[in-house]
Amino acid sequence: MTTDNRQKNTRTDRIDLRSTPTARDFREAHRAHARSTRAGRLRLALTLALTVAVMAVGVRGGSVTVLSLVMGVAYLFFALVFLPRAQAGRAAARAAENGGQRVRVDADGVRVTEGGEQRRYAWTEIARHLETERLFLLIGADRAQSCLAVLPKEGSGDRLRTLLENRPAADRPI
Repeated sequence: MTTDNRQKNTRTDRIDLRSTPTARDFREAHRAHARSTRAGRLRLALTLALTVAVMAVGVRGGSVTVLSLVMGVAYLFFALVFLPRAQAGRAAARAAENGGQRVRVDADGVRVTEGGEQRRYAWTEIARHLETERLFLLIGADRAQSCLAVLPKEGSGDRLRTLLENRPAADRPI
């Protein structure tokens, strides 16, 4: 992730970030989301169930045919490797095309500006945050919007962590 924290401010209750998330960042965010949320675990369970169903179609006389085994492995590869990588690449290309993102985290919530689009999330709309090696992910309280924003740690990790942990809203289980 390319970050630019030239907008230093002296306020301790606000952070301004500018970054351009890369495909690697989106893949890392996807993996963290899949491991740490109910929606992510459900998606994985459904993928595995569909793989078993694909393989079960090829069961003849109590044994799995080579074709059904190949189809099951191909489906797993597509669903767990190819599709997330393709989505991450598209998201990174869109972020770069829009000139990256500007993020302001303050006492009122989080504002993300990307291209001409601005999204504002009050703290009550954010159920919790996930932390990876290089990122913070904001997880939405509304199940329809599971991951609201991907924020870089680089240059702001401790301050951003403090703001996210001391936000003025009660955590809700995910």
